Amino acid sequence: MADLEVPAGYMNGCAHEFDVKEAEKSGKMSKDDPLQEHYKKGGFFGAITGAFGDKKTMYCHHMTTDGEPAVRSAKKQGIDPKTPEEVWQVLGRKPCCGRFAYDTSIGKLKCGSVVKKDHDDTCNKDTCLFIAHGMECPVPKWALK
Repeated sequence: MADLEVPAGYMNGCAHEFDVKEAEKSGKMSKDDPLQEHYKKGGFFGAITGAFGDKKTMYCHHMTTDGEPAVRSAKKQGIDPKTPEEVWQVLGRKPCCGRFAYDTSIGKLKCGSVVKKDHDDTCNKDTCLFIAHGMECPVPKWALK
């Protein structure tokens, strides 16, 4: 089980909730936001499942506690984090390597644990504040497809 460890000091899912409808209503993220392209599934079946809301993995650290895309938020505030601790300060919560999934009971995305070889590699300079600032992304390699 050693290969299924998460980074030291990190939670594998923190139950943080992201309200997509509220983010759209407030203008923090819209359906036609260019950032959404990173989460669209490709190909014929991707187009079909995408029509039903199925998207590529969005990780907990892609969004701030206030429901704003992390990289965009830091840029807007003129923040240039140099350490993982500073990234988590920008995000407004404790270290987590979890991912969002839709929770029907609350009607929001909720951060849950990553599992072996089940998640998309959507971390890049546009979505991941760690990568945008030259740091290693906290998502364990074993969690990626």
